[in-house]
Amino acid sequence: MAENSNTFTIAGDIPPASATTTTTTQAAETQTEETTTSSDSNSPATAPAEEEEEKEETLPFTTPSPSLSTSVLLPLTPSTSSAPALAHVQHVWDTIRPNSAIYNLLLSDIILVAAVSQPTGRILAHLTLQPVHLNSKRILHGAVSGALCDWAGGMAIAADIAGDSGAVDKDGKKILSTGVSTDMHLSYCSTAREGDTLEVEAWVSRRGKKLGFTGFEIRKRVEGGGWERGERGEVVVVGSHTKYLPFGQKRE
Repeated sequence: MAENSNTFTIAGDIPPASATTTTTTQAAETQTEETTTSSDSNSPATAPAEEEEEKEETLPFTTPSPSLSTSVLLPLTPSTSSAPALAHVQHVWDTIRPNSAIYNLLLSDIILVAAVSQPTGRILAHLTLQPVHLNSKRILHGAVSGALCDWAGGMAIAADIAGDSGAVDKDGKKILSTGVSTDMHLSYCSTAREGDTLEVEAWVSRRGKKLGFTGFEIRKRVEGGGWERGERGEVVVVGSHTKYLPFGQKRE
């Protein structure tokens, strides 16, 4: 073994570390020159990739919708509402309300405006904001939005059940239970203040034997009756809600 502070020849033809470093450095420099030459040229093979990369960097930020259900459906208004569906949803709400202190506190003034069962369960309601709905900054409290999502998802399930002839209990009566929550997601897009009237819309994306999946949206109501023509106001909250349906249903 030769003594050198930087070089140790261990065996055979293995080059010294300094020689390896020099070779690697030269190769890197050569590769850099080739890369520079290639990038400077107008080669068709590299131009599309550069254009695609620039395009990706300029894409605007977008927030995905929790569901595309309402994008292909007619606006839900009193004129497009189903009387049997609305009556069933109202009956379910009247059954639930006396047993829920939270609903009585926050949603005692909510008004069911419309409901349909086909092609999917869907509801629309209005709520005018009062001081009880606001946080310390005097804007809509996030917990109220959560309560609305929970409530509206259940009402959408009720609307879906209204149009299902097989959704009956052991006595042959329509199922009134809408299950319990297993998952809920909300995104806060803007805010609302005291006196604002909110449109609360929810729809069923899928209802199985055990789970029901719903989408949800809170909007500011369009003034001047525009909402009756299907005009939509500023979106305040969007969300999704999953429910375990068998809970609370009568069993054989």
